[in-house]
Formats: sequence, structure tokens, C-alpha cells
Amino acid sequence: MNGSSSGEMLDYYDVLGVSVNSSPAEIRKAYRMLQKKHHPDVAGEKGHAMTLLLNEAYATLMDDSLRGTYNEAHSHKAAMRAAGHTMFSGSPFSQWVGPDRPQGIFVDENVCIGCRECVYAACKTFSMDDAEGTARVTRQWGDPEPTIKQAIELCPVNCIHYVEREDLAVLEYLIRPQQKQGNGVYGGGWERPKNVFMAARTFKRQMEDKKTRATGAGPFHSHTDLIFYSFLYLQRGAFSFMFFPSKIVF
Repeated sequence: MNGSSSGEMLDYYDVLGVSVNSSPAEIRKAYRMLQKKHHPDVAGEKGHAMTLLLNEAYATLMDDSLRGTYNEAHSHKAAMRAAGHTMFSGSPFSQWVGPDRPQGIFVDENVCIGCRECVYAACKTFSMDDAEGTARVTRQWGDPEPTIKQAIELCPVNCIHYVEREDLAVLEYLIRPQQKQGNGVYGGGWERPKNVFMAARTFKRQMEDKKTRATGAGPFHSHTDLIFYSFLYLQRGAFSFMFFPSKIVF
């Protein structure tokens, strides 16, 4: 698969255990409670790493400008949180008409330039969305495999991918424009996630987390584990950008 990214950014809302719509008072309350719980005098050496991460998350979300910038960079997460995935049916938009196989075909509409080459080559599989000016798959394997392969090779921007069949529903859902959430000047409008493959991984992880919370099982036995391992992840340099606030406001 082309165009996916290996690094994902830590979610400050998850670190503090608050929602994207939480007020400053709610964020402050959660922060103070967690700082007491993870203070080095209570949690030992591991607590020091946790308090540093809590400080970073708190300072970012308590500053209107930093929070707005953070939400803008995480717009697909914010939209999914606020919407609660209520529009996700769990089924792909495309119709499966070909033979049973483990992979489907997906057009990254962020990259598509609307050249129509794939539609001309394999019109029983691809079609144009004239409103968006992009191609998409409407019928999975509607054409013979050699015809589809030729259509993929004709794409000048390499926006057509073979993906796991089980990922089709999430990818096709996320590539459709989503309502954008944000603060102040960052709010309103519709957009797609800039990297749909990264967004799909985030989406699936959030759905798994939701299932884990419902069953009471999972890889992290406590919020302490989540914060500590998240801090180690941060130390590996997995962020594409980070905030290092020098002043914490109580």
C-alpha cells in the first residue's frame, strides 16, 4: 500500500482522560487529580515521566492558541470524537461484485486529480464523483483483474491501492468529507483527513479501545500504564511536531 505513515501522534485528550469538548475547568480538574495520583512521591520514579507528559498535555489544552493549533492538526480525531462515529455503518460504500478475495481496491481521493483514466479503462469498477472531482471504486472487481491492473498502472499519481478487504469500510467512510470540529477560527466546514491511512488506524484503535472499555480487558491495565507507555513512545521521537511549554498555569 502506498502513502501510509508509520508514526502516529499521542492524543492529549486521552492522556488527561477528557473529551475534545471539555471545558478548561474540566481539564484542570482532571489534570490535578492525575498529578496527585502520579506524583513521584506516590508513584516513584515512573511517576516523574508521567508528570512531565501530564504537564505537556495540560499546558497545550489550557492555552486557546495551542489547543486550536493542536485540534487543527488532529482534525480527523476531533471530528470522530465529537461525532461519536454515529455515521459509520460498518459496511463499505462500494458493492462487492467480483470473486471472493482478501483484498479490495481503494482510491485515495486526497491524491486523485480527476483525470478519469481509471474510469475510461475499467468503467465497471471505477466511477467519477463529479461533485468532488475525484474517482472512486463503486463496484469491487467489477472488471477482470488484468483490466483493473491496467487502470491502476494508468493512474499518473498512484492514488489507487490494493487494501485489506476488512479495511474497506473504514477507509471509504473516512475519505468522504467529514464535518470539521475546532475552536474559534478553526471551527466549521468539511474536510477529509490529510492521511486517510493514518486516520483509519486511529479510527480502528479507538473502536478497539471502546470495546476494551466495555469488556474491561485490554493491554493497558490502568491509566498509569497508558501514560507511561505513551511517554516512552514520545521519547522515541514518533511525533511529527511537539509542544514544549515552559510555563504551567494552575
